[in-house]
Amino acid sequence: MGLLSLAILCTAGAPSVRHSAGGIVPPDRPRVALLPFENLAGREEQSEIFTKVFFAQLVASGALELVDPTQIDAAMDSLGIRSVTAMTPVGLRALADTLHAPYLFLGSVLESGSVQSGTGPVPAVGAALRLVEVASGRVAWAGAHFRSGEDRETVFGWGRVMSTERLISELAADMLRDFRDAGARAARDSRTGRAR
Repeated sequence: MGLLSLAILCTAGAPSVRHSAGGIVPPDRPRVALLPFENLAGREEQSEIFTKVFFAQLVASGALELVDPTQIDAAMDSLGIRSVTAMTPVGLRALADTLHAPYLFLGSVLESGSVQSGTGPVPAVGAALRLVEVASGRVAWAGAHFRSGEDRETVFGWGRVMSTERLISELAADMLRDFRDAGARAARDSRTGRAR
């Protein structure tokens, strides 16, 4: 319910790049599984698109060792898990153990549609992502970002994005830049701590 409230608050008013993120990224490229995004935006196919785009961006970041999505699908089938949203902490632990992944990424599609601009509709997307340390149940990092196609528009329409898929890719890149920055800070703090 809190994520839906955040989505409503962040999408009201004039379009702009909206985001929040925080937490500590584990060092040393831990093994992580990105579970299929849950869809809170009402368009079923968008969940799959968000999952694929975020997976590609995470691989490109090089910050983590990622579990192949086919292994995740097979593990969910073998454990009888039909939906990530219905998973209990016990189910999360069983899935993490099966995948040999101490961390899980859980994502939600918060918005996937369009907003009205001065010259017509433009796409608008939003997502939340959290990195969970399964053994403790602790959220190590979390972020929520929202974007519209006119966020980076300049004069004469330059910078306007009309493709939903491209906007999702830009949203993922923005969010994972925050994730990499958190990882760089954690590595710096770790080195500083060892030096003392």
